[in-house]
Amino acid sequence: MKNYDPVKAIYAVVLIMVSLFALYITSSFFYVIILSALFAYVIHPVYSFCLKFVKNRQICALIPLGTVFILIASSGFMMIKALMNETSRILEIPNTLNGFANMDLRRIVGLFEPIIKTHPGKLTESIGGYLNTLVMDYVPQIQNNIVQISTDLSILIIELIVIVVLTYYLLVESETIAAELPGLFPDRKVGVVFLRELNHIYQNLFVVYFLTCLATGVIGGILYWVLGVPYPLIWGIVTFIMALLPVVGAGTVYGLLALYYVLIQNYFTAGALVFLGIVFLNIIPDFVIRPKLARSRAAIHPAITLLAFAAPVFVLGPVGIIIGPLTYGFLLAVFRTKKIIGASPVREESSITGSVEPVKRAEEKTIETAVERSGGIPLEASKDHIFSPEINPWHDRKKAV
Repeated sequence: MKNYDPVKAIYAVVLIMVSLFALYITSSFFYVIILSALFAYVIHPVYSFCLKFVKNRQICALIPLGTVFILIASSGFMMIKALMNETSRILEIPNTLNGFANMDLRRIVGLFEPIIKTHPGKLTESIGGYLNTLVMDYVPQIQNNIVQISTDLSILIIELIVIVVLTYYLLVESETIAAELPGLFPDRKVGVVFLRELNHIYQNLFVVYFLTCLATGVIGGILYWVLGVPYPLIWGIVTFIMALLPVVGAGTVYGLLALYYVLIQNYFTAGALVFLGIVFLNIIPDFVIRPKLARSRAAIHPAITLLAFAAPVFVLGPVGIIIGPLTYGFLLAVFRTKKIIGASPVREESSITGSVEPVKRAEEKTIETAVERSGGIPLEASKDHIFSPEINPWHDRKKAV
């Protein structure tokens, strides 16, 4: 009790209360922050590639964001246009309207005249009263639905804007964030190993998975175009979206298309869709493209991948597709870190020391140079420096461990 300081205790209590309150008022935006971080992580390779040619970080961050926006907007426009064209063709709206305009209404009334025993005036009043009651009963509900949809749409737009802005700043400050992350761990060496393994796992779960699904969509679009399927680009986009869902998969798309061609008795196209779809949209992406993109050390068993993406959906809903892989990947990184560090203490000590020593020597050399220039006055090392690729979890380099 001698070291008890009431002022410090009050500061600690206030800090804890403010922190909890900050978490509470941000709780509704947790998934927005997670989506922003994940989106920035997925498009970070594009940002790094642009940074090689354009040295401005702000412009390099805007390039992938603008590209994604253009692709989504153009895809949505094409889908809506195709849907409207097909709906108009199926329903034949112009012909239907012209047919109604040219009908002899008296002949229609004459058909029902033997059945209708009510006076036409009373019948009109009854129909009008029924329609009035129907409108009065459902108008408030329709108004409430319109207000609810407008509110939800406004919130969605705000969330999308926040996601874009957060993603932009996460990309711009990505190197600084990656450099400071190891310092958050009690043991810096353990933090370096953990972040490296976590980076490999998340690259396999998200980046490699996303690129594989994208390649599946591109191959699907080409396949549909070769076979003469209408709107091959749109079906390729749908194949990409379905490939992102492990339980659904690209087989749903070409399977339904094959069923459609069976119904119209085009058996050749149906058989070609099934056979070529299995080969080019299932076998090649899973056994050729994915292994080429994934590292051997980051290989994850397909059962774990399926469990990570599918199981959380039944508990958390659609957001489980994102939360699940993040959680499973974190636990797998913890397991691999413990295995690496605990397997051979001597190997772990030498390898991690070998990874960290170049940075320490560089820091010491910088400090010594600064001291010499300052006339012997010691200076502290900058906290904003960027770690070398050996321990920077954002870089793709061969590690010592």
